[in-house]
Amino acid sequence: MSLNQEGRVTRICAHRGLSHACPENTLPAFAAAIALGVDEIEFDLWLSRDGVAVVCHDPKLDRTTDGEGVVTEMDWSDIRKADAGVRSGEQWAGIRVPRFEEVLECAGSHVSLNIHIKDPGPEAKLVKMVCDAIQVKDLADRAYIAGIADVLSASRAYAPDVARCCLAGQNSPDEQIDLAIEYGCKRLQFSRKVTRSDAERAHSVGLINNLFWSDELVDARAYVDVGIDVVLTNRANLVSSLRMSDE
Repeated sequence: MSLNQEGRVTRICAHRGLSHACPENTLPAFAAAIALGVDEIEFDLWLSRDGVAVVCHDPKLDRTTDGEGVVTEMDWSDIRKADAGVRSGEQWAGIRVPRFEEVLECAGSHVSLNIHIKDPGPEAKLVKMVCDAIQVKDLADRAYIAGIADVLSASRAYAPDVARCCLAGQNSPDEQIDLAIEYGCKRLQFSRKVTRSDAERAHSVGLINNLFWSDELVDARAYVDVGIDVVLTNRANLVSSLRMSDE
């Protein structure tokens, strides 16, 4: 961590792990990011047909694995057969799509968790599973749920004390701040169109400002100066040196 010009702590969040160098959203990507000393890892969750929390960005397996199919329409046993590494090169062949619990085990007590729930699941089952895990495993001080309105609403209703990050309304910073307030979020995740006045307004109502995304040091520094607290990046090895240059 480092301090920005306002004396606020700047944190680095590895988006889908060290995703420029490793297969995204896989255990090697998360382990590599943790080894670099990032503050947070970000990952995406869907609920399989048989009720397993699956780590995958897209609704389908097709882009990131050698498999095919919609995650929510598949059983875990079939999802697990897909190779999540081979599309990144033969050296990664055999890497599998992880479950939520495997990422928690990989993270241990070393890093905070930005948990992007893509869909709440039937009767908000996935939201409830994640909230339960955060509470049972005593992760409340270093894990938060990120999502749009349906996820935020379900999370607030089921476990209001679990921290939330607003992804809704990202096309309009003012609207996004309003929605973050409406859903009782502790933070929001701005797009790259965020301005200093947007960041200042968010800070004025007690919100932590995430940025999606920055992959270059100079660019990241500019956003920190605008008022960003957490920089999501695919290249944590480059952006994490922001700390050394600020200290």
